[in-house]
Amino acid sequence: MAIAKPSTTLPHRQQSHHLTVPAPSTSSSSSAPSISASPLFSASTHDIAMLHDIHSLLNKLFIRNRNQHRRSTWWKALHGFRKQMALLLGELEAKELREYERRQRVQARLRFWDERGEVHAWYYQFSQLVAVGPFSSLGLVMMASVARVCRITGITSVYEQIASAEVKGVLDASDRLGLAGQFEGVLSGGDECDEGVVIAREDED
Repeated sequence: MAIAKPSTTLPHRQQSHHLTVPAPSTSSSSSAPSISASPLFSASTHDIAMLHDIHSLLNKLFIRNRNQHRRSTWWKALHGFRKQMALLLGELEAKELREYERRQRVQARLRFWDERGEVHAWYYQFSQLVAVGPFSSLGLVMMASVARVCRITGITSVYEQIASAEVKGVLDASDRLGLAGQFEGVLSGGDECDEGVVIAREDED
């Protein structure tokens, strides 16, 4: 009776927030473009500040909407996006690590987003809000946030090179939105963000 070979498939979910950094490959490199940490490590001070602004915005939206919308699918996407942004910024600015180690962790993080379909899922869930009148501005802001993060990290550029025209097109369109004005509108206390009623607190990361 033949003995099945042990599976080399990695677990679907990581036990730790720190992603496993793959060892450098000894095989010939593929000509296909791949996501790397280089664009983020060469980003301007303004772009890095924008990432922090987006993370701050996500924190505010998370707190503001948790009572009313915590069971909604889009809110779970917001929670995931916010959490991943915090991890990315932490790895980018981990001064206790050498730059090489930080680059490896950031690259693993960005490739994790792509391979797990996180970017597509965030964008799709937030786009559903645009069709809901009272929450359309909120949806646009979060779509624009995903697009801006993808541009700064170089994800949009890779999608363009591999001819992912549909995804690249919508990310470019959203990135051109006036984020500053949209942020102000969503956080100004309008109808877009309903704080709802206070309920029993649950631990959130």
